[in-house]
Amino acid sequence: MKRLTSLLVGNTMAALGISMMIKSGLGCFALTAGNIAIANWFGITVGIAGMILEVIMLLLATYLGEGIGLTSIVNAIYGSVMIDVFSLILPIHPLMVVGLLIIPFGWVLMGRAGFGDTGSNILMNALLKKYGLSISLMRGIQELVFLALGILGARNYVTWFTIVLTFGLGYLLQICYKLVKYDPT
Repeated sequence: MKRLTSLLVGNTMAALGISMMIKSGLGCFALTAGNIAIANWFGITVGIAGMILEVIMLLLATYLGEGIGLTSIVNAIYGSVMIDVFSLILPIHPLMVVGLLIIPFGWVLMGRAGFGDTGSNILMNALLKKYGLSISLMRGIQELVFLALGILGARNYVTWFTIVLTFGLGYLLQICYKLVKYDPT
């Protein structure tokens, strides 16, 4: 029960933080910009676009030999739906900094629950094992791909802050993993 609670609380925190960043209008993570781009191109919600991108990342990670766990499924479905729910109920400019701090801890709690991880983290883990790079470098490379996607389809959400996060998210995750003493690989 403790692990399931960690999974759901972590997923809810991450979804809330992502929604806060989107609503702030100041920028967002590159992965979120990629979700927004897909949403814009296909006329769907950001949550549904997130589900699509999660499935693609999970398929790639599975191809690279990583397993999919309960966290992967919960994040793809529940997390994506909660992003849409929070986006509907949050005011226009919530505290972006709070969102930024909530998201990585939410991801770490989900992974630490022991039911697998999110699509982007599973893909990062597969690439970490394959290439032996640091979390900060591997996630930075991954975020650059999402940044390109965001630039192509969600320019309004790609700001200087998104670019800073593209290069800083890996370091932020690495710090969060160390703080909770969790090795994602």
